[in-house]
Amino acid sequence: MTKTLLLAMLLLPAATAQLFQNTDMYDLAGPAFAKTQTIGYSGATLYASTGYAWVWGFGHQFHRVGGASLWLDIPLVFTEPSHETASIPGSITLNSTMLAPGLRLMMPVSSRVSLFANAGGGAGFFEYPAIVSGSNPLVTSKSTDHGVLSFGGGVDFRLSQFFSLRLDVRDYVTGRDLGGVPGRNHLLPMFGFAIH
Repeated sequence: MTKTLLLAMLLLPAATAQLFQNTDMYDLAGPAFAKTQTIGYSGATLYASTGYAWVWGFGHQFHRVGGASLWLDIPLVFTEPSHETASIPGSITLNSTMLAPGLRLMMPVSSRVSLFANAGGGAGFFEYPAIVSGSNPLVTSKSTDHGVLSFGGGVDFRLSQFFSLRLDVRDYVTGRDLGGVPGRNHLLPMFGFAIH
């Protein structure tokens, strides 16, 4: 028992170093596009303008072939469209939160630049506009959970051993008219940094 414990204590720093050596964490932000749309079948119009989105993510490399590497990618995405108003009175928020883990394939094209593609799926929490019927109809927000598929790609520019700049463009595909987006596609171009 003592030998096993001693061996584990000796190997733990090496295993921990290897884990973090093959890991990145990233923080990105960009615009969240929202457009004017009709609310349900009411005839009322929702006016929304472009807001912002941000993502916090974690990646872990688990396979490497030649220069290419395959990563487990776990992004947590938040969107907040801006200035939601409607053609009838009411209170509207159209935020969303999505978790869509998947795979990231990274391919270096030089010593500092890597291109990558990613795809995944998961679930999200979304707000959407609805009408409260009555003698004076009001617009409000309701919430729902829905499945999410994601795909996209980008470029990673390594500034140092531990830090890089990253451009990431992904399309998050959901049910229709969720999170202030008419249709199913939530296209999010993001820019930020990654820590390796």
